[in-house]
Amino acid sequence: MSEDNMSITERLTHVAARANAMSETVNAHLGVLNAAIQSAETKFDNYMGGARAELSHILMSKNQQMEPNDSGTAIKGFTTIGLERFEVIKEATIYAAAANDTDHTGNGIARDFRSNVYNGYVNGGFHILRIKWKRSNVDHPARLDNNWNTRYQQGAITSGCYFKLLSGTVEGSMQPVKSFNNGWQLLGYRQKADNTAKSFYAPHTKLALSTSLLEEGEALICLFGTVSGYVDFEKAGWGVYPEFARPADVSSAISQLRAELTP
Repeated sequence: MSEDNMSITERLTHVAARANAMSETVNAHLGVLNAAIQSAETKFDNYMGGARAELSHILMSKNQQMEPNDSGTAIKGFTTIGLERFEVIKEATIYAAAANDTDHTGNGIARDFRSNVYNGYVNGGFHILRIKWKRSNVDHPARLDNNWNTRYQQGAITSGCYFKLLSGTVEGSMQPVKSFNNGWQLLGYRQKADNTAKSFYAPHTKLALSTSLLEEGEALICLFGTVSGYVDFEKAGWGVYPEFARPADVSSAISQLRAELTP
């Protein structure tokens, strides 16, 4: 029947039927779209969950265990600048349980750390070092660096260490985050990734030793490192972080092994 021959009632019924059909079509498409959006959101959430679990807070610096060199004049993987003298003493080693801790000097530093900073389970052994220094007479920040110049600190990063100043002064971008008893502090620095189009670099001077020329100082330090991501100091504190080997580390290790095996 032609619409010209339809009554007004018939025409309205016909329009309503077409509207209902169109509405059903739209709803069907919306259902497919919503399902696709939900699937994408689920995939994204799963990806982010896995990424946070597998990639977040990976150690970007070396030797967070803080092993000194054989002569006690440096910390392996660290550099110093602007110092006339730098001495490193391994005071204690902290292990998973306090009963296994080692006091290398008899000064009770392991007990001091356990009593005032952290007395729980440790997921990786580390040393507490006593560092002694004298700043040079050069008007340039004297600092202890872990890795500011290795080009592995782009993006959101966090640096931290547990520190007990015994004499002298310190400064730098790492600031006291939390204070413990008997002079221990958590020093930390956090940098967010707020622009994916630009490069991010950690400050050159994380931990500056002495504010005055020729000043001497002494401190206890442990777990100095830099990790990817923005660590929640307030809830998680600071700890031992996993490290991924870099290609340069692997090739260096292979070269060293070949040299050792060469007669």
